[in-house]
Amino acid sequence: MRRADSILFAPYRSMGVVCTDVKPVLRLNESKTRITSLLCPVDNVILHYKAEKLRLVGISDVLPHVVTALAADRSGVYAATGTAVAVMKTCRHVDRYIEVEAKTKFMEIIGDYLVIIDAEDGIRVFDISDGQKILNMEGSKSFQITAVVHPSTYLYKVVVGSSIGTLRLINFRTGRIIHEFAKGSFIFHFDKRINFMLYSGFDAAVTVLEQSPAVDVLAIGLSNGQIFLHNVRVDETICKFRHEKAISAVGFRNDGKPYMTSADVGGDIVVWDLEKRQLIGKVVNVHHAAVTKLYFMLGEPIMVSASADNSLRTWVLDGADGVPRQLVILEGHADEVTSVQFTSRQEVLSSGMDGSVRKYMVNVDTMRQKLGSAGTISRFDEVVDMAIGWSREASWDNVLCRHANTLVVTTWTTRRNAQGTHKLIHQRFLKDATLSDAVATAITLSPCGNFAFIGYSTGHVDQFNVQSGRYIKTFSKQCDVEENSNKIEKYKVNLPFLGKEELVQPQRAHGSKITTLTVNARGSELVTGCYGGRLKFWQLRSGELLATMCTRFSIEGSRSCTSNDLLAVSCRGSEAIIDILCRRVVRSITAVGNCVNALEFSSDGRWLLTADDSKYIKVWELSTSQLIDVMLFDKPCIGLSFNNSGEYLATIHKGERGIFIWVNKKMYASHVNIRALPVDYTPTWSSHVAEIGGFAVLSGIFLFSSMECIDESLVTYSGLAPSRWANLPVLSLIKERNKPDQPPRKPKQAPFFLAAAPTLEGFEFEVPEEDSDEQRRILQAKRSLLELESSFSALYSLLRTNCFRATSAEELFDVFSCLKKMSVSAIDFQLRTLSADLLPKFFKMLTEVLKTRRDFDLVQAYLAASIKIHRSSLWRSDEGDKEVDELLKTLEDLSLEEEFGWSNYDQIMVENAAVAQWIKNALI
Repeated sequence: MRRADSILFAPYRSMGVVCTDVKPVLRLNESKTRITSLLCPVDNVILHYKAEKLRLVGISDVLPHVVTALAADRSGVYAATGTAVAVMKTCRHVDRYIEVEAKTKFMEIIGDYLVIIDAEDGIRVFDISDGQKILNMEGSKSFQITAVVHPSTYLYKVVVGSSIGTLRLINFRTGRIIHEFAKGSFIFHFDKRINFMLYSGFDAAVTVLEQSPAVDVLAIGLSNGQIFLHNVRVDETICKFRHEKAISAVGFRNDGKPYMTSADVGGDIVVWDLEKRQLIGKVVNVHHAAVTKLYFMLGEPIMVSASADNSLRTWVLDGADGVPRQLVILEGHADEVTSVQFTSRQEVLSSGMDGSVRKYMVNVDTMRQKLGSAGTISRFDEVVDMAIGWSREASWDNVLCRHANTLVVTTWTTRRNAQGTHKLIHQRFLKDATLSDAVATAITLSPCGNFAFIGYSTGHVDQFNVQSGRYIKTFSKQCDVEENSNKIEKYKVNLPFLGKEELVQPQRAHGSKITTLTVNARGSELVTGCYGGRLKFWQLRSGELLATMCTRFSIEGSRSCTSNDLLAVSCRGSEAIIDILCRRVVRSITAVGNCVNALEFSSDGRWLLTADDSKYIKVWELSTSQLIDVMLFDKPCIGLSFNNSGEYLATIHKGERGIFIWVNKKMYASHVNIRALPVDYTPTWSSHVAEIGGFAVLSGIFLFSSMECIDESLVTYSGLAPSRWANLPVLSLIKERNKPDQPPRKPKQAPFFLAAAPTLEGFEFEVPEEDSDEQRRILQAKRSLLELESSFSALYSLLRTNCFRATSAEELFDVFSCLKKMSVSAIDFQLRTLSADLLPKFFKMLTEVLKTRRDFDLVQAYLAASIKIHRSSLWRSDEGDKEVDELLKTLEDLSLEEEFGWSNYDQIMVENAAVAQWIKNALI
């Protein structure tokens, strides 16, 4: 999926995708023939696994387009991307591209030639060494190529299969069709006991062509489930086997056993005995989708299977019955991911439509864990929502999963990484026939981790005990309105909220489908929202209704922030930020999008992220209600999650099985220029802009970040962290304070190897000569000076050269930019090594920067530190000295600019500080 760098976030990595429906290839290591590399194309990168243990060992460079075909041999790896083929030697860096001028469907490496079947069924042949085109054979609409293979020992020959069941033997050097295998349906022999027949033709589309260990014999898999072993030299079928579904992969053992394995689009793997021509065994439902590759290790009974269900498996055929036994599994979600949430700083928990819950590590790819599947019953399989709590993780289950079109809510545990012990459901739905169509629509956990809350399509809201799975109570407006009318507060809020009365049925919290459930950070109140536009506040202990807020639109979703007790509610393209404590709307955002799919607060509660159906994620700053960033994707985002430290953002997208991780630039970059964007700002993909780091760039995204200063008359800070400049004037005191009280002591124990010298009587240990204190002090001084020179000599020489030659303001700005990139210790060293003849140039540089009113904080820190360090040189009063006169004039100019800058700055500093302090202390 295409993704782009934005103002606040940068793409970091994707997780959870192991392989795709593009057929992987296996490659023997050049130096170690026992090691086999498994190369799997995923989107626009290639994942490099060690086939024996399915360990990820490398990822290729990001390619410009999605990989549609892959081929590899000892010379390199060839990946078809777009209308070109990327050539890589070690599946890491792209060396060059071979221009094909058409999209590639199949690709084979035969000797020094690269044979490509393009999307129009044409055959193109290229020389691998120089990429020169050798043959361009146009395709035919009547012969659609569906499979290709190179028969062993057949020089310059390929066999291609078609969708009509015919095969052709083609010489790719001359472009001539040597032979076409006739299509027929005449059965010569059939034996029911061994289930094979002799056959002369193929009456279905060819899906698989595979070379067998025997020369001249090919395995031909068809879409009707038949497998033929065909001798292409004499054009005669040897035997036939049959599956119930279309054949997708065929493999042969090469360790001396006459066994063949085949797989179909249903995920079943079958083992056949070629000598006896009979079935040995069948493994059912191994994969949830078509098997794309079956490969046996060289000389070993170990098989690797890859499937379009995002899984890789290794098998061993060492049993007496010959049935494969599973060794290693590497898999991700087989279907779309529906929910994602960070469980810690590095761990991500996700659920999918395949019914599984999985855990991933952001920085460690090998750390992945499947918590299990929802059950064997199909109606429990699809997990559509997930709620997590951490207070009782060590005691009992701490995860709730809501499944599609069912009432049952399952519990899970992250401590044991397994499915929990309870399935939560109220007995009313089993006894009342009028509630037979009810389903669970919302779930949440209390902050204490003891209680689970479930909302249903009927308007019911139930509370359960997570430890025992016992039902506790139902939240309803059963309490008479006449008796409790004085306790119920009704709110009328302006657009989009309008006050209305509500007709609530007995024993139900709402009169329509429950869409949101939220418990406040203190665990004292439950907030429920319904499709009818009602938002209600309930007391957890008694179940009493405390307040009701109404809107004229249906409530689609909500998200709470535990750090500030804010609740974001989405309803038909608008957002309302509600203070749960005061029960009032504190912010209202109307230009969110057509349909909001997901909401998320940042870890500090300052940002609100909204994802809509328009493939955008918008970032809003809550303090100002301003749009500060927009992220664009190829597919709509349906889930968001920040980690607790705010470093990473996880997103999931419609139709995607992977989790995409983003880095918060504000946590790593020295300065991120955050500015208010227009409310209608919508970035678009810019095809003419070069890609940066393998990711696309959005057009117009740098329009606002390039403005370093709004107005030249305003004072602008550098944006650097205070640790980069605040301690510069007192750095010497800090180093003196941090100096150790005592020098490091020598270890008392003797060294492991003692120096010895041979003597007439044997040997004796040499006594090391004691260095004098003076020699030790000189040696230590030389080492310190050498370290300083090696660290800063290059920067100092550059600074000295630029200062001597600098005559214009631009050259002085370059020197200042060089200083900005240094650390505090490096800047302190540069200032201390400035000679007297460089001081006027240095102060002139500060004067020029001060005139621009930019980097005001850095100028003050550099000025204070330089005056303190060179105070003896500045206090000289040698009249008539040209250097002193030049320095005096420069200091006068600097003093005037400093006074002018501080006069404007000082007038509003006290006032702004007072207003800011009042806002911080005021209760809003």
